[in-house]
Amino acid sequence: MAQQDFEHFKQEIKDWLDSHPEEYDRFVVEVNDKSAIGLYKVFKVGMKLAPKLMRRYQTECHGDLADERQMQDYAADADTAKLLVDEFHNIDKDSIVPAMLAWLYYGKCYETMVNQLEAEANNPRNNFIEQKIAAIMIRVVIKSSIRNKMRTKEDWESFKREKKAIEEGNVMESCIEELESVNEVITEIPTNTEQSLRLRDYLLGDKETLLEKIKLRVSTQHTGTDLARLYFALQEEQLISHCDVTTFHKLLGNELPNCDLKSVRNLQIAIKKLNDSTNKGKIKDCGIERRYINEWRSYLTQAD
Repeated sequence: MAQQDFEHFKQEIKDWLDSHPEEYDRFVVEVNDKSAIGLYKVFKVGMKLAPKLMRRYQTECHGDLADERQMQDYAADADTAKLLVDEFHNIDKDSIVPAMLAWLYYGKCYETMVNQLEAEANNPRNNFIEQKIAAIMIRVVIKSSIRNKMRTKEDWESFKREKKAIEEGNVMESCIEELESVNEVITEIPTNTEQSLRLRDYLLGDKETLLEKIKLRVSTQHTGTDLARLYFALQEEQLISHCDVTTFHKLLGNELPNCDLKSVRNLQIAIKKLNDSTNKGKIKDCGIERRYINEWRSYLTQAD
């Protein structure tokens, strides 16, 4: 599926989500149910739309033969994407495909799968092999989410902290600690100036082309860490001027009203993590983050 077609299809899913809140909520309740009935329905859809993949899994991963490295190499059938699109457009009232796609693209699908699998891994009624397979699947889900750029390591660390705080009854303490980790004060933009502010006013160079590039990529990559990488790339290439983090987040949200951007706090925390210990805006020149920021820089500056 071409990128433009994918973006159009993703917007169709978002439109369905906005107009079918009750159907989506029912689906979410099912996939989060302890009986895992909703996840079983998702598995059945997978059997229908990607039979070759499912047969390979059943052939290679039955009994105690599950192997994480092998499963990471699995790919959907060649026609799965087309079948999903067709199923979405030619649905009957009992189909879970629209809700499932909305959950996969906009919901907490990975977190739900990890929670359900973790429950199985810790279930004393399961034997060792069953617990081991659940543990393997947890790693597969997390690594796949990062590889597909749907989640980041920071997202999973945040999820782990949140989950631990809930389980230990320390939600308030955790929230206070998180607030203390943010140096920049969140300021509200006065209502009477909101309409006049535009992100292009802060961009340098070919503003329109640059803005379109930003909007295209952010529409699919908009975690706090994604936006932090973009923010630093713009600064390092001197493509943005006099735009603080809060304003940047606000104006980016204005440009992409249908995009589920993470909160400004997520962006601020991500920026703090990317800063070195001097906290002067200089990114560490080692590790995978430098590569991701450089990818953003190349994308923003390459000629069309």
